[in-house]
Amino acid sequence: MLRVADCMDKKPKTIYPQTTLREAVGIMLKDGLSGLTVVDAKKKIIGVLTLGYLLRGFTPDHLDQLSDGMLSELEAVNIQAFFGATSALFLTADFYKQDIHPLTPELPLLNAAAEMERQMLEFLPVGKNGKLAGVLSRHHLMQAFFSKASPST
Repeated sequence: MLRVADCMDKKPKTIYPQTTLREAVGIMLKDGLSGLTVVDAKKKIIGVLTLGYLLRGFTPDHLDQLSDGMLSELEAVNIQAFFGATSALFLTADFYKQDIHPLTPELPLLNAAAEMERQMLEFLPVGKNGKLAGVLSRHHLMQAFFSKASPST
């Protein structure tokens, strides 16, 4: 039976609460990541920052009720605020998701997949002894399931 420890990234990229939003998004886009684990100075997991979480914060709930003109104005304002020159004013601390439940290395992969779904996240940090031990993403899960199902050559 495959476990989280068998498939997780053991050297994930991390950010701190004081990392600027611009820097965090830049890392995610450059490295093709859906999110980053937020840690403190002792590598204790304190949350995650995901592109999906940011996008939900970037778009208002009533988006479908706005006119095209209002949408264009909102887009211009949001892009400048979140990603323009003033974006250095926004810190990860203002946007990250704190109420997460990290995985454990011993957890079976199917349980990890269910936990990701329950928490509605593309990845989850893996904790051991209160500190970050790795990260498991949906990509890692699919890769593990596919390779386990593929015939040996």
